[in-house]
Amino acid sequence: MKLRNKKTGEIGELMGTLTSCPYVGISIDFHDGNPKAFYYNSLTELNEEWEDYTPVEPLIKDEKIRKAVRAWAEACGAEQVKYAIACNQYYDVRGTGFSIKFLYKPVEVWMEDGKIYTITELCGEEEE
Repeated sequence: MKLRNKKTGEIGELMGTLTSCPYVGISIDFHDGNPKAFYYNSLTELNEEWEDYTPVEPLIKDEKIRKAVRAWAEACGAEQVKYAIACNQYYDVRGTGFSIKFLYKPVEVWMEDGKIYTITELCGEEEE
């Protein structure tokens, strides 16, 4: 189960829980090699800080195209791109001149022309 910290936005895997009067504890793995434990006086206090996290579905449905867009973005350091529907192309919004174009298959015909998307919106979260 994934949890998101409401205050910091951190997302981690719930490793386990413990109850030891008068505390409730949870262990979270942030996949950084340093899992952390958190202790609360009540479930209400725990729920004020943590919530269930469900990843958003990627906008690009074709897995091969998602992989290509993610690889291109990593290679040129793009975190946000602008989509141009006329030429089925993504441009790095930083003005670097980097772009990726799909010649034969429209990526997603319903995407908005000229809209800026994050790589996470387009491709989903990276697998761990």
